[in-house]
Amino acid sequence: MTSKERVLTAVAHRQPDRVPVDYGAHGEVDRRLREYLGLSPTDDLYSLLELDLRGVGPGIKPEATASPICYADPTKKVTDDGLYIDLWGVGFRRATTPTGDYIDIAYHPLAGLQSEDELEAWEYMDPDDWDYSIVRPGAEACSQYCVWAHCRGAFEISWFMRGLDGFMTDLALEPSKALGLYDRVQERLKERLRRILVAGGDAIDMAEYNDDMGTQRGLMMSPDMWRRYMKPRVAEMFALIKSFGKVVRYHSCGGVRAILPDLIEIGLEVLTPFQPLADGMEPLALKRDFGRDLTFLGGIDMQEMLPNAKPQEVRDEVQRLLDVLNVDGGWIACSSHNLQPDTPPENIVAMYEVLLGHPLK
Repeated sequence: MTSKERVLTAVAHRQPDRVPVDYGAHGEVDRRLREYLGLSPTDDLYSLLELDLRGVGPGIKPEATASPICYADPTKKVTDDGLYIDLWGVGFRRATTPTGDYIDIAYHPLAGLQSEDELEAWEYMDPDDWDYSIVRPGAEACSQYCVWAHCRGAFEISWFMRGLDGFMTDLALEPSKALGLYDRVQERLKERLRRILVAGGDAIDMAEYNDDMGTQRGLMMSPDMWRRYMKPRVAEMFALIKSFGKVVRYHSCGGVRAILPDLIEIGLEVLTPFQPLADGMEPLALKRDFGRDLTFLGGIDMQEMLPNAKPQEVRDEVQRLLDVLNVDGGWIACSSHNLQPDTPPENIVAMYEVLLGHPLK
């Protein structure tokens, strides 16, 4: 099978020749892993790991960005005191920790929002700031892989702009204000995603809507509130993806089990990152209860197991998951979120050697 065939077979809940694999990691992890494996600067880590998916997207136009340092969307301005302002006006700061360098949210531009009337004048991300001409060539260059496109989520961006306390209070007490912001954000995201899918055409196989709704202990709001306000809006994004004939992929960290039936109802096919330590997200139970409808991407614990276990313990746990999750497809295997610098490279190697069924070295 080609990588594309392998992934699409798994998503169709048929048995692939081996489990499809993916990979995501902090840049420092890449450096240490390459060093551990003895790779030269020209060696392709992704090829060595036999990854089956590739992401594509538009590039930001040079006039719309001020720095390569950013969070999820490009930085359009850097203030004198080191605040990185993104395309939505949200501010971030660089943060150095014992396990690596990051960029953390530090400024909510609509924290003082008083009324919905103020939202109309705000400068939102402009879909015209992106160059979509590179999407098709990028996708065609990866034609042997499952090619996926990405879209950020309106809930996350809205609370980044308003502040989490402010947005959730608005949603409870003044829903028209919260949804006024949400809908304006989603309008821009939907148009950007539409242009990506038009540009990529049949060279794109899958599209992800990325909107964290979960915490380690469950949803960030009640299931009833999610169903009332979020579900119809998420359904719009899924419907757009389906209208182009693409596989629908949804990213949410944390415990989202309570809304999985709803997500399936509105068209979800692939759930990621599938974090096993979050409440309700135990992998074998999810496979049992939702494996006929969903393909799970992720699921190998990177919070505790991969950083702290011995290589043989990693091998045993990955084999345990493989024996169940890969039955009749329905699993794209990788860590349960991006690997962090506290993860020993020998554990990463152990994980992929079990998944691929042969040594990497």
